[in-house]
Amino acid sequence: MAVLGAAFRTRSTVFCVLIAAAVAFRMGVASACPFCSALQPTLSDDLEQCTAAVLARCESVTERDGFHLLKLRLESVVRGDGDHRGKVLFVESTQPVANGGLVLLFGFGDPLQWDPPREITREAVDYIGQLQTLPASGPQRLAYFLQQLRHRDPVVSQDAYNEFAEATMEDITGLQKYLDREWVLDQLRDASTPVHRRRLCWTFLSQCGTSADLVLFEELIQQRVNDPTAEFGMDAAIACYIALGGEKALARIERDYLANKEASYSDSFAAVSAIRVHGSDLNCIPKPRLSAALRLVLNRPELADLVIADLARWEDWSAIDQMVQLFETDLQKSNLVKPAVVLYLKTCPTPKGAEALDRLRLVDAEAVRFAEASMRMYPGLPSIPVPPPE
Repeated sequence: MAVLGAAFRTRSTVFCVLIAAAVAFRMGVASACPFCSALQPTLSDDLEQCTAAVLARCESVTERDGFHLLKLRLESVVRGDGDHRGKVLFVESTQPVANGGLVLLFGFGDPLQWDPPREITREAVDYIGQLQTLPASGPQRLAYFLQQLRHRDPVVSQDAYNEFAEATMEDITGLQKYLDREWVLDQLRDASTPVHRRRLCWTFLSQCGTSADLVLFEELIQQRVNDPTAEFGMDAAIACYIALGGEKALARIERDYLANKEASYSDSFAAVSAIRVHGSDLNCIPKPRLSAALRLVLNRPELADLVIADLARWEDWSAIDQMVQLFETDLQKSNLVKPAVVLYLKTCPTPKGAEALDRLRLVDAEAVRFAEASMRMYPGLPSIPVPPPE
């Protein structure tokens, strides 16, 4: 999950995110790993959705108009009906394929329309064969992909990463007994590790690390001081830091990134994201304590919209007075804070919340009407909150 920049903060996008988050909360929707973004659909996804999947051997390559025209002879069927073996296909590809190279083809529809071929190794073929024998979900499925993250074939290792990006945090946290702490630390210290894999490794470390590993966060913070362009997955790193350091670590994050008005937007956003994941998935810190941390952001009006929906979702109604003050003093009319405040007060079940909302109608009736109209599009957000499922 990448840290979003200023483009994220538009009226429609932010408000829809606030609403969608609250709807997901009420429905008990299980989300994918919040710190990882799949680079492409997994091979398992393609196998499930395709009409046919075959292995083919490249017999010749001809360049034409910037494309590579491949002559492929089909060798075996991975999925689908019918015997495609021995058939010859001519397929265009933007990427060259070695003569004699092995490729994987996915076909969709009837008649079959073939996706661009993917050159693979024999080891990758063995990997693909294993995919259809795995459990549909759960830690046991992920345990297989955990080993494949180290595979020398990039097709295999990247697909294994994408499996983790699609997995729930509940399944990832169930991997604790399978994790190799030293390998995880090596990955995080390796400057060549891509940032998306660093985020995954921070998530692993939150499960298998010790208090001695807190120094890694300090090392990487110092590295970024020396090189401001360095990226190491700040959101996942903060979540790991809190998981390993507990209350003391959370207090440091509050001081440096939540209460600190000099902290950058990206760092503060990363800290909020990390605390949000702790509240929804990691359960290392009591939720009231996490809410107290997020309430610090309400003292920074330019960022307050980042946390208001979380406070409502966690049923922290102690900030009603602050919400009213934020609404009344939003002189810039940023169109971010006001809808979020209305969401909070509409969700609040207490008489004080209803009274505060009536007060805000006198301040800016148009803003309240706009927010309420937007909420009516989402039946998962009644004015009286529905308790989350057990």
